[in-house]
Amino acid sequence: MNYTHRCDGMLTLDCQKPIKQTLNKQQAAELTTLIARDLSAVLGINEQTALVVCAAAFSSEQLLQPKFPVQLNINQYATAAFQGELNADKVLSIGASNGQMPDGLQPISSEQSLLHLPFCLFTNNTQLAEKFEAELMHKGMISPPTYEKLREQTGVLVNHANYMTYLDLVAMMHNHYEQMGLTNLWRVIETALLSKDPKTAVISQTHNHFYLVDHLLFTPWFSWSQFAKYFDTDDINQYINWLMAQRLSIGAFSAHGLEIKAFKATDWPISEKKICLGQFEQQNIKQSYWVEQQDHPKDHPGQVVCYQHPQAGIVAISAPAVCDKICIFYPVNPNGIDDILALLTEQSTEYKTVDLAQHLNWLL
Repeated sequence: MNYTHRCDGMLTLDCQKPIKQTLNKQQAAELTTLIARDLSAVLGINEQTALVVCAAAFSSEQLLQPKFPVQLNINQYATAAFQGELNADKVLSIGASNGQMPDGLQPISSEQSLLHLPFCLFTNNTQLAEKFEAELMHKGMISPPTYEKLREQTGVLVNHANYMTYLDLVAMMHNHYEQMGLTNLWRVIETALLSKDPKTAVISQTHNHFYLVDHLLFTPWFSWSQFAKYFDTDDINQYINWLMAQRLSIGAFSAHGLEIKAFKATDWPISEKKICLGQFEQQNIKQSYWVEQQDHPKDHPGQVVCYQHPQAGIVAISAPAVCDKICIFYPVNPNGIDDILALLTEQSTEYKTVDLAQHLNWLL
C-alpha cells in the first residue's frame, strides 16, 4: 500500500441512550458509502485516496491508548486489503459477524452516550492531509442521509454527530479533565499518548505519586502507618483523600490502557533525581492486596477486623498473627477485599466491622 499519509479520524456520536456497539457487514457497507461521500464533500477530495471504516463504536478511553492500537489494527487490515494496483484507491468497510468484530477491533462494552466509529483515510496529497487535521472537526457535520442511516441502524435518537480527528479527541479529553480539576491526571495520560519517549513524574496535592515510563505507570501504595509517618499527619481524612484520589486515578489510567505497577513504599521520600525502576519492580505488589505486620494492640480482638469508612468503604482488614503480631491487609484493586477475606476464611469465618476513625491505633 503506497500512500504517504494516513489520516486517523472518527465519526463521533452523542446519543440519548446506549447503543448496540457493532454493525453487521451489510450495515457497515451502507454506512461506509455515506461516510465516504461526506468526507469527499467536506475535504474536497478529487484525486486518489483510500478509506477504511470500522463499523464499531468505541469509548474515548479505548481509542486513546498508547500507540493507538485500534487505528494500528485498522491500518493492518487496510494494508492487507489494498495490496496491488487493482485494489488501490478503494473504500473498505469492516463489520461484525454475529456481533463480533475482527481481532483487535472489538469494542469494550460501554454505557456512555459519547462513542466513536474510527476510520483511516489514506492519501498522497500533503495539502489534503493537512486540511484533514486542521478543518475536519470544524467543517465535519454529517449529512442528513448519514444522520438518517445512523438513526435507522442504531435505533436511537442521535443528539449530535460529527467527524473529528484523534488530536481533536485528545483536546476534548484535555478540556474534560481540566474542568473536573484533574489536570495532573490527564498530563500523565497525554504524555503516554503523544510523547515519543513517554516519561513523566506527577505528584498531587493529596500526596499521590505517579511515575510514567512508556506504558507502565508506577505508583506507591501507602498503609495508614506509612502515610502518617511520611507526611507527618494524624488526620485520617488526609489519608482518605489520598486513597480516593488513588482509586480514581488508577481507574482512569487503566481505562486508557496503562499498565499499573503499584509498589510498596518502604523507602521514603523518593529522590526525583534517583528514580530507580529496578527498585520499583523489586517492591512491586503482584497480588490484589499487600500486607503489613504490626505489634498486636492489647485491645485488638482475636478475630478478623474490617475497617470501614463512610465514603471509602473498607480501607483495611487486620487479623491476629503469630509472635504477638497482627497482619494488616490493604486492598490495591477492586478484587482485593474479596481475595483477602477468602484467604482469611481458613483462620476465621466470622469478622468484625469497625469504624476506621475510631480504631486508628490498631493500624499503627
